[in-house]
Amino acid sequence: MVTWFRKVFNPIFFRQNMQVNLLNTIVLTIAGSQADGLVDMLYNKKNMNEFLIAKKLKLTINQVRNILYKLADEGLVSFTRKKDTKKGGWYIYYWTLNLGKSLFRFKERLEHEIENLKNQISTKKSATFFSCKHCGLELTQENALLHDYTCPECGEALDIKETTVEVHALEKEIVKREQILAEVSQELGGVIDKEDKARVRKTKAELKKKKAERDVRRKKVAKEKAKLLKGKKGKKKKK
Repeated sequence: MVTWFRKVFNPIFFRQNMQVNLLNTIVLTIAGSQADGLVDMLYNKKNMNEFLIAKKLKLTINQVRNILYKLADEGLVSFTRKKDTKKGGWYIYYWTLNLGKSLFRFKERLEHEIENLKNQISTKKSATFFSCKHCGLELTQENALLHDYTCPECGEALDIKETTVEVHALEKEIVKREQILAEVSQELGGVIDKEDKARVRKTKAELKKKKAERDVRRKKVAKEKAKLLKGKKGKKKKK
């Protein structure tokens, strides 16, 4: 996520490209390598025919459904289904990528990994470890004591393991993930804001529609009342 890219490329294109890359990462993690290309297909589209997905991914319909069901279990995709009256009335599923949910899921995974890495660093700094220089086996101090500080594999004497290099490597991994997490959080905030605005527009449109329907009903009732009153007045005049 290099910052100078923002100056070189169109910001909208960069943002979309980054979202696709982030989504690809989480989709491949959950559904495996067969799902490669799925995000490109579903991104910014709605209700994609599952048979078209299978054709483009060069997979069977059952393979595609297995992938999509895994993603649906995580809330990353949703579907609608329609009966195909031309082919015996079978149901065809149409799939949509849930952008906000996908980014939120990725954010949770990054936070979990960062927490695990921090715990590893804490353990490395607070505990003493022993290792065998011949077979590379690593033991805690308790396990080393149980084996009289000799390797249970080859019988050689164990050495105290220096963990400074490992701690430094873990700290670098945390920095990498925190940088990605910052980007994901920013993207997620933009998506949530966009979805909130869309919900507000939808709510306003629904309220406007309901108001229009109420107005029509009121006019109809008023018209019927006026007609009824007119009929009553006509009867009185005849009398």
